[in-house]
Amino acid sequence: MDDYHALASSISPSVVSRYLRAQGWVLIDGREGLLEEWAAPENVGSESESEIHLLPVNQEYRDFRRRFVEFLAAVAAYYQIDAHELSHRLRLGAADVLLFRVCHDDGVDDAVGIDEANDVLSAMHRMIAMSARYTASPNKAFTGRVPPRAKEYLAQYVQLGHTRPGSFVFPFISGPRDFHDARTLFARRVMENLAVGLDRVRGLPASPNVALDEFGPLVVALADGLPKLARSPAFSSIEFSFVWAAGREPSSEVPASPVALQSPEIREIAVATVRVKQYLQDRKASDYRLAASRGPVATPAPRVPALPEFPSVVDVEISGEIIALNIDDRRDSDWGSRYSIVIRADVQNLIVDVEMPVGEAEFAVATQARNLGEEVTAVGTLVRTMGGFTMRGQLTSSGQQQSR
Repeated sequence: MDDYHALASSISPSVVSRYLRAQGWVLIDGREGLLEEWAAPENVGSESESEIHLLPVNQEYRDFRRRFVEFLAAVAAYYQIDAHELSHRLRLGAADVLLFRVCHDDGVDDAVGIDEANDVLSAMHRMIAMSARYTASPNKAFTGRVPPRAKEYLAQYVQLGHTRPGSFVFPFISGPRDFHDARTLFARRVMENLAVGLDRVRGLPASPNVALDEFGPLVVALADGLPKLARSPAFSSIEFSFVWAAGREPSSEVPASPVALQSPEIREIAVATVRVKQYLQDRKASDYRLAASRGPVATPAPRVPALPEFPSVVDVEISGEIIALNIDDRRDSDWGSRYSIVIRADVQNLIVDVEMPVGEAEFAVATQARNLGEEVTAVGTLVRTMGGFTMRGQLTSSGQQQSR
């Protein structure tokens, strides 16, 4: 029990209480300043009642240390883990973890070369930064000034954790540990976008089309960083896996299994990435030529992939998260407002990004909703164009409706 005594000396009951609540344990009774009675989550289909565990809170109690140690041991036994792993989970709190595993042909599992470690840290920092930039501004390129939310996240909420057993594992801790707010939601979206992007990178050689939708820029940016990770002569494979914070299930788009890549696969991805980038560059050049041409064009190429069948104009109600906030004085003459927002919504079983002009008051409401991670609802006329979807109507958020 020495490990649990050491853990009890380094952590407070309040930290344990927050962890249990996030994990779905039930607080049966709480005597303020004295103790808490917790019931472990029941097994699915079990008819037996959960066992009650007493968490001592008052550290002045004569037998506080003994009871606290017994409580920690009971929690560890419930999850079938040891004191070291329990300590790790308690300290992570609300943060997510990206585990990056490096495997070598020489079978050395407990060490990695300094140069290779430097390459890993550099490449992984770039990947996380690309995902943060994409999450903050999905419609902008990965150049220029870093968006403020992404800059704050990278500076304050990305850390390198202790290595784990099993080859050489780099744990990257993402997000605040001690609270749940807009910063926690942003950090979660960064990791989810990174997981989805890496999963699509894996499919590039077989299906280059995975880089032609809204995730395309992120997929290409992530694929560009992989060759640097495989430069070591003894390199054999890498693996990305995610440990999601307790109490918050990831999006259904997030892959359920780790993304593992062998050395030959990374070479194939590199070749496929070059082809995709060349295709995108050629398509962009073609678009410029078409725009500059004054004569008739026999077979014009669309600026975006063909959209599924959908009415050109339809009156609908849409709900979704705000993925962009725009201020552009040039739009004032066309839309009657310099403010606009972009809502990602499910419209007739199609996920689309809808741009909507709003007034200054609506823009303030939309900004608050995005900062809080809340969805908004818009009611009005949805118009489909070759460039996407626009909408005129009314915006609501948190039950408050703004007219326009």
